[in-house]
Amino acid sequence: MTSPTSSKSSLPEAWQVQLPIFEGPLDLLLHLIKINEVEITDIPVAVICDQFDEYLHLMEVFDLDVAAEFVYEAAVLIHLKSRMLLPRRSAEDGTLEDDPRQELVERLLEYQRIKEAAQSLAEFHSLRQGLWTRQPQALDLPAGDGSVELDEVSLFDLLGALKQVLVRYEHEHPPPFHIRRETFSVRGQFERLLGHLHLDRPYDLLLDLRGRSCRAEAVAAFLAILELARLDLVRLHRTGVGEILLYRTSKELLAHELEAIQG
Repeated sequence: MTSPTSSKSSLPEAWQVQLPIFEGPLDLLLHLIKINEVEITDIPVAVICDQFDEYLHLMEVFDLDVAAEFVYEAAVLIHLKSRMLLPRRSAEDGTLEDDPRQELVERLLEYQRIKEAAQSLAEFHSLRQGLWTRQPQALDLPAGDGSVELDEVSLFDLLGALKQVLVRYEHEHPPPFHIRRETFSVRGQFERLLGHLHLDRPYDLLLDLRGRSCRAEAVAAFLAILELARLDLVRLHRTGVGEILLYRTSKELLAHELEAIQG
């Protein structure tokens, strides 16, 4: 199959995929049944339907031309999924109506038989033409690894591997979390400090600065202290043990002085 050449493609032209042969929707269903390790006669419709839809979405992301038969099969699965949610009604003779999955099971079994028969005919045709495959060769494995069973890899296997990588990438690279930066104004710190200062009680400058929530708030508080000293609202004293104490003066703060302090 070929990738679409429409100008609506969201991928660069060099990324578009071209495949000479593309397996059909029943191949995909058989593949999903295999990887889920379930029986064809007991299909978990809800799980298979969701996985089928994920593969279709992945094909669309990579501009794989999703044939109409895939879209039709997806619609069949969705309808079947909705029917499975409803209780099965009883017939007039007391027996339950047929399992809604029965038709799909019969189609899959018939398709599987035809596919196996076609593979057998293809092998027989190759033998008649005298085409012989190379004899199996022993793998040179490191000691202790044991035997390795190899199986063919289909397009759905590759898409499944890619899906696992994309899911893991999303878990390991979550979207960035933006933290709103908090701002602290000098005027706000100025008013806060005035509320703590008293005429008869010293105030520990270093203790106050260490108690700020972040560096920005500590800087704003320090600038506010400089404004208090400039306006002669506080006196600063240093003790013998290295403390810096603030003392509130008796001067009253004038309104125009407070207005002059910038945020």
